[in-house]
Amino acid sequence: MKKEMEIKLYKLEVIPGKENIAEEWLEFLKQNKEAGEALLKKEKAYFEAYFKSIEEGSMYIYLFFSAEDVNFSNNKALHHGSSLDKKHFAYMKECVDLSKGDIMDCLFYLNNMEDFMK
Repeated sequence: MKKEMEIKLYKLEVIPGKENIAEEWLEFLKQNKEAGEALLKKEKAYFEAYFKSIEEGSMYIYLFFSAEDVNFSNNKALHHGSSLDKKHFAYMKECVDLSKGDIMDCLFYLNNMEDFMK
């Protein structure tokens, strides 16, 4: 039986003047990719991808996130106390205006992961 994926696309607006911190945050995540992938397993998450965009002079970070249960994954990340997640959320709080942006639900997805996993 195939597991279903819950997928979200987060649009996060970077606070003006905090773009360098956002770049530092993304670099931190990139440099800690292996540890981050290990945490995804604990959070029952499948995939996380980050994108950067400049729109009308403002910087945005887009986060594509896929998990068995997104709420479970987010709660696990917030509360299991890993130093990586703590620093990740500290960066986010410092450079992202959490009152702005958007969280988009996936309407549907096409999947050919079986070929990828071979």
